[in-house]
This record gives sequence, structure tokens and C-alpha cells, in this order.
Amino acid sequence: MATPRVPLQLIPPSRRLDAALRLAAGPSSGTLSATLSYLCQQLSALCASPIASVYVLEDRDDLVLRGNHGFPEAVLGEVRLKVGQGITGTALETMRPMTVDDAGVVEQFEYFPQLAEERYPAFLALPLLAGPRPRGVLVLQREKGPFSESDALLATAASRAVTAVLEAQHPAGATLLLHGGGNARGRVLGAARVLSRALPRRQRTGDTSSEDPHSDLMNAFTAEREEVRALAERARSSLPERVRELEEAATVAEDRRLQERAVEHLTAGLPPSLALERIAAEFARTLASHGPAARRAVDVEAFLGAVAHRYAGLEPLRVRRGELIVAVHLSALSALRAWASGAVGALCAGAPEDSTGAPVLAALGVPCAFGVRQLFDAVGNGTRIALDSDAGEIYVNPTAAQAASFRR
Repeated sequence: MATPRVPLQLIPPSRRLDAALRLAAGPSSGTLSATLSYLCQQLSALCASPIASVYVLEDRDDLVLRGNHGFPEAVLGEVRLKVGQGITGTALETMRPMTVDDAGVVEQFEYFPQLAEERYPAFLALPLLAGPRPRGVLVLQREKGPFSESDALLATAASRAVTAVLEAQHPAGATLLLHGGGNARGRVLGAARVLSRALPRRQRTGDTSSEDPHSDLMNAFTAEREEVRALAERARSSLPERVRELEEAATVAEDRRLQERAVEHLTAGLPPSLALERIAAEFARTLASHGPAARRAVDVEAFLGAVAHRYAGLEPLRVRRGELIVAVHLSALSALRAWASGAVGALCAGAPEDSTGAPVLAALGVPCAFGVRQLFDAVGNGTRIALDSDAGEIYVNPTAAQAASFRR
């Protein structure tokens, strides 16, 4: 159930004062994400906003969700945008605050199914600046807009505490040792590639667009289905025996119910991109009550995400040879694509039983580690990783000596 919005003037002064004092004091200790999430909790109370998030600018053009109040903890580090992407990325690109009453009708909106942000369509996005230097974005969300000018002024004043934390605590290049459950497939050295679950809302334009959205979407389904068939066949030829999760993922691409449901949504007047979002959410809710089968929802989401990219005329994220993929939960379809592209390893914050891609990569001999705590606190795109899947040890930004030992 959504948390009702409480008008700022109706918040008891004692509660606002308490939140302001807690914000000023800050937490006593903790990781960067824990510190930012603490500040988000205080900002939520201070600004009467059920959702408060901090996106940190990393690797020059990545905005990574590092702190939050109101969404599940598992999304921290997983949700990522580029500068200029979405309402959040646009706020940083323009270096100006953005207020939106209904994000669902705004072209810049990027949908993340794990957030279910349609519950909170009113946005206030504030760029976090250290002098002239951008450090990230503070995002507040409510069920209804508008955010007033006084809301923006209050949030801007409070955001200084967040910027100060980023200046003082944001890690850069530190060598860390993380632990997880390895799959005993050896040791590997490479660069991290974080997989995003964002479904693009962009519509086809220009030369890639026809006057028939229905036809364009059906063509996207067909093309994606054919690619999955080819990838599955390639994997089968490399495996000594059948892998159940691979076969189940292949059946997702052949499930005509997905395409039929898309047609129903189009007939009801939904744009194709939004129709795909709805289908992913519908299947996740349906499968949630089916025990172990519930994890198949990640393959449905991965397939529909690939269809959405094709429909929008966007190139899906391609893993480069020699990279290690990083995710919370890894779908079998994403694992299959990564393996075919030359990925050499995988790291997941979630348990292996929640990832259909875990047995697929294990069967293909790809080193992996699961249940890696604080994974997204330490790892971003391009981060150097040394993974020992026999010992379940992950060296982040390994020293020259550590890296050399992995090359032997």
C-alpha cells in the first residue's frame, strides 16, 4: 500500500525539527550506501516525501542508486542511468532541478520494474554539486504533485549534507576483499560490467519507424525470438548434457502468451513500450505465488526488455570479451548473451537459487560468485575484479601483485 502524502504544513514541527537534527548529525558509522540511506530517511520525513533517493555520479557518466528510503534495499547499486537518461539523468545533464507531476507521461521517464515507480509519479530531481563539480542527484517522489517552490528550497538546503558525504566518503580505487559463494569454476581477472534492468520507453522515430506500431512490435518479438533460438542452440552444442534452466529460458521466448498479451494492450490503447512494462509486471505477480517457478519472472523480464530495445531501435547492452557481469539476480537469458559475447565471470548480490543464470554459467564453465554482500558499494562499470570462484573471494581493484597471481 502506498504511503499517503502528508502536506508539509501538516507535519508536526517537532517531527520536522527531529528530522533536521538527525540530518545534520548524520549516522555514526557505516558504508557509503548505509550513510546515504540514513540521510534519505531523514529527508523523506523532512520533505514529506515517501521516496527519497541519492544517485551518485560514477565513471564520468553513470548515475548509480547508492542511497534510498522507500524502495527495497536490493535495488541499491543495481539501478543505473546515464547522464541525460531519464528525469534523473536530465537534471544532472542540465545542472538544473526538474519537477514533474506525472512521470508516466514524460518522454524522459525511464522505467525500472524492480522499483514500480508508477506508484509515485511526482518527481523532484536536484543535481548535487560540489562547487561547479557534479556529484549526483537527489530525487524525491510522491503520489501526487506538484512539488512547490518551498519544497525545492527545503530539499536544496537539506541536500548539502548529502553532497558533503559524497565528498568525504565516496570510494575511488580502494582495494577491497569481498566474499561470496563460488561455483568452483576457477579464477579469472577482468573488468566489471553492470547489467541494467531498465526497460526503455522511447518510441521509434525517423527511419526506424513505420506507421504501424503493432507491426513494429511483432517484428521485434520475432527478431528477438530468433536470436534466443540461435544462442540456445550454440550453448547446447557446448554442453555435455541438458541444462533445465537453459531449456526453460528458451521456452520463455517461444511463449506466445507474451505476444498475445501485448496485442491486447495495444488494442486497449497502450503504447508498445508501456505494454511491455505491464506484461513484465503481470507475469512477475502471477509467478510470485508459484514457489521455485517464481524466478522465471527474471527471464520473462529479460526477454521483454530485449524486445523493448529492439522496438525502440536501441542497441541492447553488449558485454565485451573479458568482462565480468554484475547483477543482483541473473537471468538465464542474460547469462546466455554474456557467455556468447565472451564474458569471463559473473558476480551476483543475490543467492544462486534466485538466478536462473547460475546453473547455465556453471555448466558452461564460467566462474561465478553469489551472495556477495556490499557488491554494489564497491563495484561499478569498469572496476577491475579478480575472482576466485573456488574460494569465493573477490578482489576489487586488485594490487599489481594480486593481479599477477591470477594471471599465472
